Amino acid sequence: MNIYKENYWSLYLDFIKDFKEVIYHGYRLSYLIHFPSIIRHHGSLWQEISKPEFSKKLVHRVSNQKQIQQVFSNYLDTIKVPVSSRIAPAAILDDPLTRIPPSTIKKYFTKTKLLTIKTYKFRDDQATKDRLYLQDFGTVTTKAKTKVLKQIDKIITRFPGHYLYQDTSVQHMLKHKITFVMNQINRAEALLKKVPLSTIIISSPNHFGRVMAFVAAKKGIPTICIQHGILGNEFGFLPKLATYDAVYGQFEKDWYVANGASKESVRIIGHPRFDQALERTKITKEQFIKQLNLDKRKKTLLLIVRGNRYAQKWQLLIKQIKKLLDINIILRDFPNDKTHLLQKKFPFIRSTKQLTLYEVLPHVDAVVSYASTVVLEAMLVGKPVFILQTTIPGYTGYYNPLEPLIQKDPTKLASHVHLYFIHSKWQKIAEKKRQNFLAFAYPDKSSSGQRLLNLVEEVTKGTKKCRNK
Repeated sequence: MNIYKENYWSLYLDFIKDFKEVIYHGYRLSYLIHFPSIIRHHGSLWQEISKPEFSKKLVHRVSNQKQIQQVFSNYLDTIKVPVSSRIAPAAILDDPLTRIPPSTIKKYFTKTKLLTIKTYKFRDDQATKDRLYLQDFGTVTTKAKTKVLKQIDKIITRFPGHYLYQDTSVQHMLKHKITFVMNQINRAEALLKKVPLSTIIISSPNHFGRVMAFVAAKKGIPTICIQHGILGNEFGFLPKLATYDAVYGQFEKDWYVANGASKESVRIIGHPRFDQALERTKITKEQFIKQLNLDKRKKTLLLIVRGNRYAQKWQLLIKQIKKLLDINIILRDFPNDKTHLLQKKFPFIRSTKQLTLYEVLPHVDAVVSYASTVVLEAMLVGKPVFILQTTIPGYTGYYNPLEPLIQKDPTKLASHVHLYFIHSKWQKIAEKKRQNFLAFAYPDKSSSGQRLLNLVEEVTKGTKKCRNK
């Protein structure tokens, strides 16, 4: 563990212990809160936390990568009840990260009934026999909320001058997240009391998924956490809370085990949305070129960006590529609904507009991206990918095997893109890198939808039981 990770997890453990007496419906709320959300807007914390001397401010010390998982596994053991097989439908907690295509549910979950639990409800939404809304179930009372918030204030007074707890932004977010968690506990408990379920699929050990994992454990209902994106930043994937984690490949399985999970609790199933990479696109190359107004005589390079992050690096890369190559350059943002800064700076860049990712990928010749899940998706479609690497303190090293196709220097990256387009030798190198990476990162190209169904049926029947530790 580097200094940043040691200090982050130690700080997290301090928080858990300092607020452990705040209990609601039998849950210690400090375990259920999404800690990064609380500290995100603290002015100086993110700079201080990477310094060795920050440890002097901490009470606890996390120096082993399995330590934080052990803390959570031990607490889960105090509230969970044994998992037992039951005749009841399975369910998906459908938050913005789940992204299981409706076609997967329609194709594979006909005999094994699968309910959808939506985490958001709009005005005209109505529940059906197959679709439920968390907001239709109970919320916390004002009296209960007031009691807990007073308890929070009382604990904060015990730490006068504390660098974290006395920060106004931290106090505000702590109370906001406490209220969120209390509401979700009420809703999840009310739902599970009214609707019997055999298994619940979640997308993350944070936010909605975290609360549901705890509530389900207390009800004896197993959970499956389906990996929502590449395992790039460890803070979005630890601690592991679900009964099973359904992951993309061997990288994730090895990583979870190294961080304290049991081998039996991590299953390689890919992700159903990636099944689209193996399907034939509905849009032809001619339609693609016409819709984006591209020059059909030129090769096409797709850029994957995230808002205006790292704008200067992207500008340097584009300038260099344009000097070296006469190609079409198209751009995809997230979300892709506005004219991007790079399009304004470089009018020759075309947006992918309303086309879906899997309508675009088959028709491009190469992809340049930040370290996103799209890199993996592009490789599954068979495309060479070049990565503009950025510094993330919690980075797991997921894409490191792709070097030298991953570079921090945009000028160096542009030169590799150039070499790929003009030399067959570099095209072979890129293809070999792609194949070797996928063999480890996504080894099974069979239907992920089918593999998810198999896991749900196994868990539903209670054929295996496992622990997180």
